[in-house]
Amino acid sequence: MKLFRKLLYLDEGKGIEKGAPEKRAFFRFWEIFWLKKYKMMAVNLMYFVANLIPMALAAFSYVLAVSMYFTLTSTSEKTVGEIISSSPEAAQLYTMGLIFVTLFFTIIPVYAMGPCKAGFMYIIKSFVKREPCFIWYDFMTKTRSNANLAIKASLINGFLGFLIMIDMSFVLAITTPGAPLEQYFPGWMQFFSTLILICLTVLFLIMMMYIYPMIVTFKLTLKQLYKNAMLLAFIRWLPNLGMLIFNIVAIAVPLIFIDGIFSIIVTLFVYLIIGMGFMSFVNTFYTYPALKKYMIDNYKADKSRPAGEAAPSEDNAGENVADADDGIIPDWTPPSDSLEDIYGEDIDEVLAEDENIEDDEGGEYNEG
Repeated sequence: MKLFRKLLYLDEGKGIEKGAPEKRAFFRFWEIFWLKKYKMMAVNLMYFVANLIPMALAAFSYVLAVSMYFTLTSTSEKTVGEIISSSPEAAQLYTMGLIFVTLFFTIIPVYAMGPCKAGFMYIIKSFVKREPCFIWYDFMTKTRSNANLAIKASLINGFLGFLIMIDMSFVLAITTPGAPLEQYFPGWMQFFSTLILICLTVLFLIMMMYIYPMIVTFKLTLKQLYKNAMLLAFIRWLPNLGMLIFNIVAIAVPLIFIDGIFSIIVTLFVYLIIGMGFMSFVNTFYTYPALKKYMIDNYKADKSRPAGEAAPSEDNAGENVADADDGIIPDWTPPSDSLEDIYGEDIDEVLAEDENIEDDEGGEYNEG
């Protein structure tokens, strides 16, 4: 009889203890992922289909960069296709590089269908915050409400990503032993050009992890968006670098350690089913706490409250937040203005200690 009462939910369970300590991030991550796995698969498929054009552009950038490299380094009259098809190993390596660049530059995301990425990011952020969401409705709503800024960001990111691919091709060409261009560039120039390109590329890729979470969380100008992303990239440079390496390894592992054509098939299948959603969930689970710490919970950054008044919780703050389309200024809005303004003259101290943030003016908290 007790069994039937439990099955029919006739007995009250012990419930959740009030004030119970929050689980550690590792266990909380896997708990959320397990609860949202089917929704994540649905969102993954939606985003994969919506992102086919940016994926094609990423693939085109890779093909163009490889063609440019072989053109600058080749001493024979063979075409790129003839060189690649000359051996199965070269063809497979070329294909693996194509898939890696396409997936990596789409997940970070350098190439993205901006408005669709914003809608996708809002849903993933809701998963991270354990907030309810309606997948199709929220995806379409946030895609429309964030379209303006997301389109601008996606065009800038795509253009810069294309330049990086071309620059990489050129730098590799001038540093390849025996290449025709090597003799025109001294060793010190090759070294510094390679170092500068690596540093700028790493900075750019780290900034990409913060761009879309900020778009769907705050009301920012395009200038503030990139300033904030750059400052967050510097403030948390070591863990940011670790997350970037994790993304590279996670995409490269199946391509490297699975033999033959199966590596390509398995990788494409995984990312078609859940890979993009999972990697975006990992990145957002990492980046959102940084946004919360430096831009939402930072009471010093908001001058609209009397001195000494504690910052309200994020849940309470959300009650006063108007939708992006309403044009209503809330009574209190968590800070979202440029982090450069927030940090002011204390930027060096913040970079060293991750604390003591000041702001000259507040921003608006958007939540989509």
